[in-house]
Amino acid sequence: MNDNEVGNKYDRQVRLWNPNGQRCLANSSMCLINANTTASETLKNLVLPGVGKLVIVDDGRQTTDQDLASNFFLRDNAIRSVRAVEMAHTLGQLNPDVHVEAEIRPLDQLLDEPQYWSQFNCVMVSSFLESPELHQALSNLLWNQNICLIEVNSIGFYATLHIQYKEQDIIETHDNSLDDLRLDLPWPELQKHIDSIDLDQLDDQAFSNVPYSIILTKVYQKLVSTSAEFSRPVPSTVRNFVQSELRRTGDETNLEEACNRAILVLKNSKEIPGNLKEIFEDDELDCGDRFWVLVKALKIFYNNHGVLPLSGVLPDMESDTVNYMALTKLYREKFNDDKKELRGYIEDKEMFTDSELSTFVKNCRYMQVLRGSRKLFSGNLLVENENNPRMIHNLNIYVAFLAVKSFYERKHRFPNLKDRAKLRTVAISLLCRYQNVKNFPEGLEKVLDEICRYNGNEMHNTCALIGGVAAQEVIKVLTNQYVTLDNCLSYDGVNCEVRSWSIGSS
Repeated sequence: MNDNEVGNKYDRQVRLWNPNGQRCLANSSMCLINANTTASETLKNLVLPGVGKLVIVDDGRQTTDQDLASNFFLRDNAIRSVRAVEMAHTLGQLNPDVHVEAEIRPLDQLLDEPQYWSQFNCVMVSSFLESPELHQALSNLLWNQNICLIEVNSIGFYATLHIQYKEQDIIETHDNSLDDLRLDLPWPELQKHIDSIDLDQLDDQAFSNVPYSIILTKVYQKLVSTSAEFSRPVPSTVRNFVQSELRRTGDETNLEEACNRAILVLKNSKEIPGNLKEIFEDDELDCGDRFWVLVKALKIFYNNHGVLPLSGVLPDMESDTVNYMALTKLYREKFNDDKKELRGYIEDKEMFTDSELSTFVKNCRYMQVLRGSRKLFSGNLLVENENNPRMIHNLNIYVAFLAVKSFYERKHRFPNLKDRAKLRTVAISLLCRYQNVKNFPEGLEKVLDEICRYNGNEMHNTCALIGGVAAQEVIKVLTNQYVTLDNCLSYDGVNCEVRSWSIGSS
């Protein structure tokens, strides 16, 4: 599928993650273990955007009446059919661009084939595995291959999501605007262009065609040159200076833009975000992986110039075409020069395409490195939030699901109302593993009772919501854009509340 076809079919989502993100989706492969209702809702939200390949791993169990009651992607005549096969067939019809298949083999057999899992960019477990040994083996295998593992569970009105990722290097975080005007630090060619424009000599028509970035730069430089103590003005100072120095008819839109964006003069082009400073000092800098090769080259560039490469991104401005295109040309040329210099710091000059380097240079200021955790819980969370009842309630939901998981692995069934005392004992046992948890959390018993009331059954509306959230996180992983959840989330359908938190590093 070429870019035109991608734009026609996936126009709205391409606006979120651009054609490159869509290509990443189309070339990606994702595995989902256990073919339940939460799985089907998650997969639906991955089939529609165009993920390339989806594999449903299930043990071959047959469709039950309960499956038909809660899963919209199983047909009425599918009773006693292989559940995963039926789901794959129905979901595959939603988008012919996506290949959906069922893998009917025991999980323990697949875990004996590490190469099988290397085809996937992300693996999701929906519901619980049969034993802690299976979960540990899967976790170990994916962690060692740096493949994202997402666990999502839903019972009744409650749901949880947990993400395990060894390391994720995100270049396109979409955290901030990529505009890079360099008002405080114009390079020689830009300065020459700015100096060629005398605002005082322009008539009203010509003045109204000057981009606001040039107005702000000239005003900023005049302020600095006329005051020995003046180094970095507050926006109101620049705004007042613009209005007093450049008195016009009052109808110039570009002058109004300059006044409204006076805060831009506070931006220090030499300053880099704290997260980028940490990346520059990371122990992985010399590891040789593709991302870290780029980071190493970027650090050399920054050390040589004291600034990052120009992003080359200009916002829309009130101006005529001639003035705006002249300015655009200067920024584009500087962007290409900086990109060329960055490539020069890379030993293998052909290691990256021009498109890859362009994406990196445009987004490098806001890139992030996320390091995950293999911990399932931390007792500190309950201690730190003891005065936050809403947070404690959502943590209780997560603890309750851990207790259900432990119960399921022992009994191979979900707890019901007769098991309330047993489930409470399991929860106490889990909490005792964390020595700083001294008391049974208030409200946990009610959550455990509510879960027992549903006997492991899923509600479609809860599955639809958590499936949408899970699919959103999978898409972040597959496109490697936006910042992935770090790293836990719980949903309370009774109070219509979602909260997230981080367990902490390994």
